[in-house]
Amino acid sequence: MPASALRLAHVILAVLSLAACAGVTAPNVNVPDSWQAAAGNTGAAGGPGAAAPPDALWWQRFQSPELGRLIVEATANNHDLKSAVFRVLQSESSAVVAGAALFPSVSAGLGASRSVRQAGGGPSTTSVGYQGTLQASYQLDLFGEARNSAASAVKRLESSLYDRETVTITLVSNVITAYLQVLSARERQQYAADRLRNAEAILRLLETQRRVGTLSELELAQQRAALANQRAALPALRLAEQQSLHALAVLLGRNPQGFDVEARMLSDLTLPEVAAGIPSTLLVRRPDLRRAESNLKAASFDVAAARAARLPSIQLTGSGGTSSNALAGLFTTGTFFYSLGASASEALFAGGRLQAQEQGSRARYREVAENYQQAVISAFGDVEDALAAVGQNGQQYDLAREASTQADLAYRLAELRYRAGAVDFQTVLNAQNGAFQSQESLVQSRLSRFTAVIGLTLALGGGWDGATPEAPPLSAVSASF
Repeated sequence: MPASALRLAHVILAVLSLAACAGVTAPNVNVPDSWQAAAGNTGAAGGPGAAAPPDALWWQRFQSPELGRLIVEATANNHDLKSAVFRVLQSESSAVVAGAALFPSVSAGLGASRSVRQAGGGPSTTSVGYQGTLQASYQLDLFGEARNSAASAVKRLESSLYDRETVTITLVSNVITAYLQVLSARERQQYAADRLRNAEAILRLLETQRRVGTLSELELAQQRAALANQRAALPALRLAEQQSLHALAVLLGRNPQGFDVEARMLSDLTLPEVAAGIPSTLLVRRPDLRRAESNLKAASFDVAAARAARLPSIQLTGSGGTSSNALAGLFTTGTFFYSLGASASEALFAGGRLQAQEQGSRARYREVAENYQQAVISAFGDVEDALAAVGQNGQQYDLAREASTQADLAYRLAELRYRAGAVDFQTVLNAQNGAFQSQESLVQSRLSRFTAVIGLTLALGGGWDGATPEAPPLSAVSASF
């Protein structure tokens, strides 16, 4: 939408005092004073301890240039995002159509006629006439039906703009998540390959001991089974990598065939430090809540318009014109005519249609109001969940890292002691399985920490600055055909 058209819509909205919608009650939203999951480090609403929300380019904190390039590509080529842009343009057209009822309608016409007259057997007479008319009509919006309908359309335009921002934020988070899943699957494969090499080395040792008769077939079979289980885990890890790559390619608007990324390890990325927001700013930090708010306001304007539709309407009309037998003298000679008129009408009986329309609009408003309140509550729940996940996953990662370190140490010591003949092979096998499981848990815990940060960023608005976004230019429509 051109900036001038958007400004015109907002001027219409302000000048006509469209915010005064009688007959509906705004919902009461219960806003908490602080976050339960971060009571120790997040200040109360507006207090000095309040932390800053995530910035617009928050993904740069992962310190991955490749990830930044993928996000740029996704926002330029993703088809779901392009669809959201065209939904905005549709809403803009609807707003312009609805706003047109606030202005007079003017039309012009030009006509011509030719007649041939012949009396008796004499010569024929040809007559050519021209007529030009100008007509204007205007319906007085005494009770606000037109201006409330225009206001509703403007609010729905805003709703579509916020929806586009929501799609953008969701797209960015999905790209990041898919990218992290690719790296996590590769990291798990790397660790699995390392474990496989260690297990193969132990198997060779056992086979040597079996040949010299110092080992039974039982220990050899146990290690072969452990080795087979480790090999069986690799196809699932490769599948996870391929599926994540395919999902990432689709998000970028590409075909999955041949798509790949350069990064190999999740541990090469930096975990962003995202501070928690505060309840008083959450409502303007999330475009989905702003979208719900715009829909609520649009529904309230619909109620006012439906009420006004039951009241009388007054139509003013005026027309004027001139006629001449010569085209060149159409506006200088000939006959000039004009007419003025006014009419008033009111529906005396419509089978209950108008009343039902108003009742339906009120029911729709209550539905949207309940949806709005639920969206706000869900938003606060999202933040609480995300804050809890960041804290708990951080603790889990620290414990998993310690567990992995100790399990690796136990495995190395068990292997050394087994080679020295101090412990039986079952001790080595148990230590080996414990080390592998601890390492797998560590990688999964690392991924959970990253996804928790993404979830918290989304819950806080995904880096959106809270300002009403601008509509795309109308040239985006013509350029696509």
